Amino acid sequence: MANKAAEDEYYPVKIHRTDSTGYANLDHNALNPKEDQDIQQQERWEVILGGHLTNQVAPPDEKRQFKLDGFPKGYELRCAIRRDGGRDYYLYGHPAGPKATYRTPGDFVMHLLWLASTSNDRSDCSCDLCARMVAANGQRQPLNDILTLNRIQAQVQAHVQAQQAQAQAQAQAQAQAQAQAQAQAKRLEALAQAQARVQPQPQAQAQAQPQPVRPSTQQTQFQNQQPPPQPQTQLQPQAAPVQAAPRPPPQPSIPGVKSPANVFRLGEMVWYKHQAWRLGVIVSIEPTVENVEGDDSKYTFTLAPLGHLSLNLPAVPKPATDMRPFLTFSVPDISIQGLVGKKFEDIDWPAYTMQSRGNERQMQTVGLEASKMGARSINDSYSTINLLTESITPDGLYVIQTYKAVYFGAEMICTNDPIRVATDHNTMAPDHDNPNGSSAVMLVSEIQVMSSPNEPNITPPSLSFKGSIYLPIRAQLPHPPNMVPPETLGPVFTEEISIRNQVEQDKTTIRWGWALIEENTIRSDVDVQGRFYVNHKLMNIVDPDKFQQSARNGIVQEALAYLNSRGQSGYKEGLVRKKNRAEALGEAVSVQFVPPEGMIEN
Repeated sequence: MANKAAEDEYYPVKIHRTDSTGYANLDHNALNPKEDQDIQQQERWEVILGGHLTNQVAPPDEKRQFKLDGFPKGYELRCAIRRDGGRDYYLYGHPAGPKATYRTPGDFVMHLLWLASTSNDRSDCSCDLCARMVAANGQRQPLNDILTLNRIQAQVQAHVQAQQAQAQAQAQAQAQAQAQAQAQAKRLEALAQAQARVQPQPQAQAQAQPQPVRPSTQQTQFQNQQPPPQPQTQLQPQAAPVQAAPRPPPQPSIPGVKSPANVFRLGEMVWYKHQAWRLGVIVSIEPTVENVEGDDSKYTFTLAPLGHLSLNLPAVPKPATDMRPFLTFSVPDISIQGLVGKKFEDIDWPAYTMQSRGNERQMQTVGLEASKMGARSINDSYSTINLLTESITPDGLYVIQTYKAVYFGAEMICTNDPIRVATDHNTMAPDHDNPNGSSAVMLVSEIQVMSSPNEPNITPPSLSFKGSIYLPIRAQLPHPPNMVPPETLGPVFTEEISIRNQVEQDKTTIRWGWALIEENTIRSDVDVQGRFYVNHKLMNIVDPDKFQQSARNGIVQEALAYLNSRGQSGYKEGLVRKKNRAEALGEAVSVQFVPPEGMIEN
């Protein structure tokens, strides 16, 4: 059931305007008020949407956390039950028709923002469904994100002047307590180094607290129903820290990976804040202080903006606080009708660029569409790094190669990395508490590419990942036998469980740990959802205020709610192998990607 403490920390926000009349006889099932998973998903959507609205339109000094008080009238979240018993959720109600759905809260947030404004022009809405509706009706195309957000900001700002003054006064009153809580939370991030596995692991590095990120300073006309302010409490390290194991000799790491627990890596595709959110590729990572290494806050990242080579977009330096992993947002659909259904490589981008010369708005639109299509092309590619072994199957039909790392879509994945994978973990660990829907995590022992030398044009190479799969579990002491000591799994697993146990409210009888649910198994590329990020490091970039507030209440705020799976951001036409990262990026960037010394792409 829903956690009451978690519920009390949010201020409800009601969006009264709607463009939906509702539909009868919709696909899938209405939510069951007696089904815990349905209740949790409804709350998850409401919390994420409230957080997005806060980030996008609340005053800069707003410290409260908001939760959507139900969907706008006519919109309904429904559940599709898969054959394996799993559940998928879709939001219905858009006037495009009864089959039109939003699959994630991130897909719906731009439409929610438009509903919160005073605009009646649907082309002002940047959501995919409105863009399709506008194109189908022959109306003008929606503006790019920067112009759209600026227009909506101008429309809604007049409606919240009084609320802004009130929010600023409350934020000042809470500033001192917030600063003390953040300082205390920093002290909790002194973590033990990993104990040696069969193969040595990289050493964990210190974590520093990133600063809060607010993508926009827009304001909106939502109606706050304010509960009494909750007392500020400081997070205290009541539990004994995990004991440090003897440090093993460091395992050679892949160049471009500053620490296995850091969020960002060289060559990865990310979102970055540039008025609105834009797409780019990390081409350089430099420490902010000479010879000082640490977590992502210790580095400056140089990004190559996505677009097209003909746009000649210069590189931009960014701190980690202005960046997000690619899978935290969904790539919007294409809004120029002539580009729909085509691949990035099939478009004559120089011709589009020439036609737009002298028209700044049109040039921005071309760049935005090129970045969307380029991102999908990159997401559907992979290239391998540092060949380790090569063998032939006993029947002689296939060659199996193993690699140290792989650029897999937007991300770089290395051996000994944790990755999020699809698995029916609810049936594999039925006796344990996984209250927040934590992801199943594979510890990668091998990155394999299998190819057919006899039929290379008929059977394309296939990518797969081998390893054991674990689930972060909240269980009573003593732990059951399938719980694995985190220090035996490496520094990322150790750091993740250490922070969860320090946050945990019940420190006397309950402890977090890693439950082994599948041993030495293989997952193909379609079953891999993306990298696993250390929860508190990702949350301190995506939504630090929410993480700190939840931690003070003894609640683990799951970063999984902010992540898509890789398959949600591409055309899903199949994974294409590229000879290196530069070929995968192709003409989508104007800045050349140069692999660092020690990275052998083969």
